[in-house]
Amino acid sequence: MKHDDLVVVYKLHDPIKAEVIRAALQTEGIAARLDGTNFSQAFPGSPMQEVNILVRAEDADRAAKFIEKHQNP
Repeated sequence: MKHDDLVVVYKLHDPIKAEVIRAALQTEGIAARLDGTNFSQAFPGSPMQEVNILVRAEDADRAAKFIEKHQNP
């Protein structure tokens, strides 16, 4: 795997929360993007919706630690 390949660091079913996490990662200098938001917008509230947060492989550990640290208990 190349260091700039994208990997999933977090999966959730709330596109708004996913956007908040993506923005928080960006403020930490971690480039992130969302995958699955089109389905979420087409079928809001669907239990099948899943949004993935992707970052570069080289940032994956840092991003996962950041997300874990900032999750609500």
